[in-house]
Amino acid sequence: MGFKEQINKDLDQTFFNIDEFAEEHIINGQKISIVVDNDRLEERSKKEYDGLYVGELLFFVPKSRLSAKLKQDGPVIFDGKQMYVFSLREDNGVYEVILNQNLVGG
Repeated sequence: MGFKEQINKDLDQTFFNIDEFAEEHIINGQKISIVVDNDRLEERSKKEYDGLYVGELLFFVPKSRLSAKLKQDGPVIFDGKQMYVFSLREDNGVYEVILNQNLVGG
């Protein structure tokens, strides 16, 4: 097994494991394990947006686990609430997503 494969295995078994860090939520009708990190949201708001309010929720999710593709400013139903993707970044197959209840850019 190569290094990338081992990292992906560790992500699945530890980081995105609901017995470790992850929580189950419903995203666009799909039950999925994600890691919510609103501390990082606060840090990013301070550093990248001069302390302005930018979103209500930041989470990480493996790209491979999403059945529907997310897109910037696109709508998302998160736990039954209509939200919009404020920011979407991908790193090694993992999305960092910031959701907001209002469409900001559109």
